Amino acid sequence: MIPNAITILIGLWLAYCAIFSTPPGEMNNIQLAIAAIVIVVCAVMARLNDKMSWPGTTNVALGLVLGLLAAVRAYSAQTPMAPFWIILLCGIAVAITALWSILYRPDKSVGSAT
Repeated sequence: MIPNAITILIGLWLAYCAIFSTPPGEMNNIQLAIAAIVIVVCAVMARLNDKMSWPGTTNVALGLVLGLLAAVRAYSAQTPMAPFWIILLCGIAVAITALWSILYRPDKSVGSAT
């Protein structure tokens, strides 16, 4: 549960930074890469402990997308609109899937043959 809570905070921080930076979506590549690494590590740790594997897998994929964005931005000039949407939507999606993983508990009575 702790890795998911950390992932939620990082996702909210990414969304905040994407919206309130000047111009929107303009973040430091090192901060973006560190956030991507922390998301991937937390998602792998959460995936090992959770009963459902899809939230962790989704967060690993989104962390890799953010890491790829940081690498591409380090070596090429882009318009700030594309990174804005990628950072914002990845931050929101990471936070939502981690929160889902924390809050959702499957009903134990469904599927039991008694």
